[in-house]
Amino acid sequence: MDFDFSEEQYSFRNSVRAFLNSREDVFTFSSPRLTQLEKNEIWSTLTDLGTFSALVPEKYGGLGLTFVDVALVLEEFGRQLVPELVIETLVGTDLIARFGSEEQKVMLLPRIAEGRLKLTSALSEATAGFEPSEMSTGIRRIKLGEQLTGAKILVPDASGADFVFVAARCDGDRGLALVLLERQRPGISLRENQTFDLMSAYHAVTFNDVAIGDRDFLGGAPSAAALERLMDASALCAAVFMTGIAGKVMDKTVEYVKQRKQFGKVIGSFQAIKHKCADLAVSVDSCRSAAYYAAWAVAHGTPDQRKSVSIAKAFCGDMSRFVCNEGIQLHGGMGFTWDLGLHYYLRRAKLLEYSYGDASFHRKRIIAEALLDLSAG
Repeated sequence: MDFDFSEEQYSFRNSVRAFLNSREDVFTFSSPRLTQLEKNEIWSTLTDLGTFSALVPEKYGGLGLTFVDVALVLEEFGRQLVPELVIETLVGTDLIARFGSEEQKVMLLPRIAEGRLKLTSALSEATAGFEPSEMSTGIRRIKLGEQLTGAKILVPDASGADFVFVAARCDGDRGLALVLLERQRPGISLRENQTFDLMSAYHAVTFNDVAIGDRDFLGGAPSAAALERLMDASALCAAVFMTGIAGKVMDKTVEYVKQRKQFGKVIGSFQAIKHKCADLAVSVDSCRSAAYYAAWAVAHGTPDQRKSVSIAKAFCGDMSRFVCNEGIQLHGGMGFTWDLGLHYYLRRAKLLEYSYGDASFHRKRIIAEALLDLSAG
């Protein structure tokens, strides 16, 4: 049995890698926040390469691929710290393809495939944990329809998105739901959050009695399954992205220790340095194993999907932090400088480590899933 990626999947990865490497000067660390012109150029080329049509079903003008097919590409995005809306749009595409009504699919999916639509998701709240059941943002019925009220924080680049997935609690016994709203809808206001990831834009989004209808619900009705899929797919993409971060920092570190000389020898020839580099390599390869399997589980909806995603998210978060810290240390004093820019990888890794559930949340979920398996057996 062949567990490797196919030639087509590697070819897709190589095309994206070639473009990102050719534009590495755009990801300049002296001015880390990309301009809108630079973001548009990146978005346009990724569209031409088929990135945004990958998860769109063929019926709606896409390639009909899965997260397995884009896993290698997601890793490349981590290596170059691409804008966060790229990942958010891929996750949103999967949600619409799986849970959207026919009207939503016809209206949105062809535009996504053509690169004309950007999506983001609003999940986190200032006073809630990672469990969706703790959310306070709510949807209530009124005489003229329904209204959405509440506030979200750390919404990835909400100002650049066209539509926002909003996780909310419905009144009565209707449970949790995802609604898909235009960012410009009356009652929605934005305020930029200040984070330690200087290359990203995150926003606090307030919903002040926003009028919504049945057509705004993903699939036309409240769906806790859609929200669970959003959590799993987002956590998976974060895990693969952090794997790319770890791989990039490892490569830069190994390249450096092969050149840096001390006591008349390159420091990479010292046994202690070799051991540290070996630890980095084991960490990155282990991240890939966990993240790739989680991508397969999410793509096929396997019974162990939740557990696989949580293992990948918790482990890749730990390992990306470890690799970034060790990489900075092995560069010596220059590892802490602004010009070298290694800290930008650590910043993004730390932010993703606490997005879509931190390690503690996911380890608890792993234990819960394991106990369910035992009781079922």
